[in-house]
Amino acid sequence: MLITTTKSETINTYKGYVDFYYISRLSDQSIINLPYRIFSLNLDHQNGDLMLRSTIALEHRLRNDTYFLSNNSPTDFELDMRELYLQMFTSWGEIRLGKIIHTWGNADENSPVDIASPFDYYYTFDSGIDKKLAIFSSAIDVYMENMKLGLIFSPLHNTHRTPQNDDEFPIKLPVSPSEDQIMKIGGLPYELGAYINRSFSFGDISLNYFTGYDRLFNLSGVNGFGHGPSLSNPYIDVVYGYRKTNMTGLGSTLFFGDLELRGDVAVFNTEDENNNISRISPDNPEWFDSLHYSYPLNEKARYFQTTVQLEAELPFDIKFVGQFFNYDTLDYSSDSLPLDEDVSIPNLEISVDELDPKNIFTPGYGSSLAIMTKKALILSLEKKFFDDQLILTASSIFDIDNTDYDGTSPGSILSFEAAYTIIDNLELTIGYTNINGDKDHPLGENYRLYIMEDFSHIRADLKYSF
Repeated sequence: MLITTTKSETINTYKGYVDFYYISRLSDQSIINLPYRIFSLNLDHQNGDLMLRSTIALEHRLRNDTYFLSNNSPTDFELDMRELYLQMFTSWGEIRLGKIIHTWGNADENSPVDIASPFDYYYTFDSGIDKKLAIFSSAIDVYMENMKLGLIFSPLHNTHRTPQNDDEFPIKLPVSPSEDQIMKIGGLPYELGAYINRSFSFGDISLNYFTGYDRLFNLSGVNGFGHGPSLSNPYIDVVYGYRKTNMTGLGSTLFFGDLELRGDVAVFNTEDENNNISRISPDNPEWFDSLHYSYPLNEKARYFQTTVQLEAELPFDIKFVGQFFNYDTLDYSSDSLPLDEDVSIPNLEISVDELDPKNIFTPGYGSSLAIMTKKALILSLEKKFFDDQLILTASSIFDIDNTDYDGTSPGSILSFEAAYTIIDNLELTIGYTNINGDKDHPLGENYRLYIMEDFSHIRADLKYSF
């Protein structure tokens, strides 16, 4: 980091990195072509109690047409203004305004209350703020002795970045709706969050509240269109939307000598406000000019998520981190879809008998782990050598949701990583990840970890930090 002073109270700082990354499948050694940040730069300008913070990144992805046959542009990156906001320090706390990445929760990763900023699913396997997206928002933090109060407000509805129809990405959503299938949110789709944190000699306790529209879309209902009075060749209009969700969360960090216990639990109350989905046919409205039936789901649900984390120093200076994640639906209700023929949903062929809304319910908030499993055990071991010049890490995620499964764990993700500092600020990381999913799982070949098996890979990462 370089610090230069141009005035008595003005400070400019910058830091960043250049990252060269390689990743290929174990199955056939083919390159996995996913976007990654090849360059990142943090620029901060401080003038007294006022600070301007920014993070700029270049997201690189290999060109599909490397021979310049269909596209002769040499550009293979996108400029991303990750953060840009003003921060003002006061005698009682601080105020932030702009494009901000927010972090909540006590658990280091997978916290169900860490929902103020959406996720970038392309960076699911990264950690911390690297897998988050900034939102245009304002935030206030107030400090009072051993207590901290916080408030976040955004006038916008912010969603996760989910890869649509990207065969390179291992985690796929059941459907990829087009924009005209999404019901618009009426009024101001604001997001509001608040928290209170109290510190004690043994640790701290926090209470969180958040309200907003879901980060992921949901099935909202079905319309049936015909030509005039005829339904001989109907057009099935499958409608999606974003539920309104309220979250209440509780978390704590506790210290017991060399042991550190962290945990968060959250309860989500969600409701689809689209109780009327009648509209003009989005496909060929001149022909499909008659709405014959409309079935909104009127979905309501209450679900919970919890993450408990244990950190400990083991013999031989080995750092251990373990997490237990659990998610389940507490209450669910919806109207039915009384159709008598198969419904063709883009990218998903499903029969009416299988189209039980409860079976395809997906939480729109909470930990990203919830899209893979309802119950998981995460373990990590880290050992440093040669004055931290070499760091070895072994980590794993075990799916321990064995509901209707004849066994202990139907799937797992095992990773091994070695990070070596070649010289100051230049680090080489080599990693191996193996994903296993049992195709005899009740979901069969639709089991998430079975689908992800082809993402088993080796990777190499050369990063220069400045």
